[in-house]
Amino acid sequence: MLPAQQAQALHGADGDGCWNPSVCYSRRSYARHRDRINQTRNRKRKEQEPEHITVPFEPLSQLVFGVLVVYREVGADTPVHAIAAEIWQGQEKVAIVPPVHCAGMVPSQVHTYVGKMLSMLEQRYGVRKFASQIRLDPGGCPLRPCPLKVEV
Repeated sequence: MLPAQQAQALHGADGDGCWNPSVCYSRRSYARHRDRINQTRNRKRKEQEPEHITVPFEPLSQLVFGVLVVYREVGADTPVHAIAAEIWQGQEKVAIVPPVHCAGMVPSQVHTYVGKMLSMLEQRYGVRKFASQIRLDPGGCPLRPCPLKVEV
């Protein structure tokens, strides 16, 4: 951060002797402008479009799986606000089970509902269990009327 003359006086022949003109000028320039240099480098890195490679794999398009969608606050003991499901074949969504509010249900009733949902999905699509579970914030509940949303 010192001007070049002061840095040379402090670190030159009269100082500690570490001043090297072939290195120090570029290091000082980089130190002064590193924010701008890094910003430019990051922008160039982001602008580069990666190559998209598709891998043809026929069994992937045949694969049918279910995803359980649970609307609940973060935490282990928070109540389930609403529950839904999605059925996917390959990379396309083929069916949805619309969300239902779970207000007033005890955990065993929620598990029973999920079990009935799975038995129906097994009959129609061959889905015996959910491949994954997605937790969404209850604030994004699509059901109307909703106890969390005040209707105007």
